[in-house]
Amino acid sequence: MSVEGLVFDLDTFAVHDGPGLRLAVYLKGCPLSCAWCHSPESRRPQTELVFLADRCVLCGLCATVCPSEGHGFDDRGHTIAFERCELCGACLDTCPEGALTTRGYTTTADEVVARAVRLRPFLEHSGGGVTLTGGEVTLQTEFAHAVLSGCRAAGLHTAIETSGACAWDRLKLLADACDLILYDLKLMDDGEHQQWCGASNHQILDNLERLASGGYPVEVRVPLIPAITDTDANLMALFGYMVQVGLSRVTLLPCNPSAGAKWQWLGRDCQLDLTPQTPERLAELVELGELLELAVRHL
Repeated sequence: MSVEGLVFDLDTFAVHDGPGLRLAVYLKGCPLSCAWCHSPESRRPQTELVFLADRCVLCGLCATVCPSEGHGFDDRGHTIAFERCELCGACLDTCPEGALTTRGYTTTADEVVARAVRLRPFLEHSGGGVTLTGGEVTLQTEFAHAVLSGCRAAGLHTAIETSGACAWDRLKLLADACDLILYDLKLMDDGEHQQWCGASNHQILDNLERLASGGYPVEVRVPLIPAITDTDANLMALFGYMVQVGLSRVTLLPCNPSAGAKWQWLGRDCQLDLTPQTPERLAELVELGELLELAVRHL
């Protein structure tokens, strides 16, 4: 029987998750709680209700069928008590405009591999492959390993994107089954990392050093959050650390302003400034890394 996993999206032709065109598999669940999370629907390790407010016509039908009385209508419009949701599906079936849906569904490793094999002509022609991302891929190690192993057996290039916030044995199992590791680094100061990401970075850095010393193919990725991760001080510390441990490839990820809408899907607000960096600022940050002879690029 094929191993099952919980995913929230399959992007058939992703272009920013490794080389070439890729099948990006987004897994549910993350041990971190980054204040700027660009995929907040990935954080909880279970299926959850999503509300697309721009589709709601305020018909009120969902309130009439919800057994938990989680839907309400007042001068604020359509309000939802997400904590009451039992995922019974009644409101989803009733909504005439598709304003209510879910994120997170169960699939099997065999199904994902079969999808990747069907796409192989497109993936191989572009020098692409399959990337498992999240969320945090190491939270579903058995499923992820089965997908990576199946894709590798089919001759496909494999990659994972990880925060490294996991036990080393879990990360090593997946690292041994892929051709590229996209490793997210946010903040070098542990206190700031705990403040903004909800956890220490000690394990993250320790795991990265193990990968570097083991000769694994690692590309560091840095999400650029205004006045938090994109400061000269943080990036110079991060770049210096990379030189120290023997890593040379880093990709800077400009802030994505569309993430704010995803928080609203879940009835929450992202309180941070998500204004993208200007081209001039991105060029400055690339130069900082190049001063230390790193191979720096930005998306």
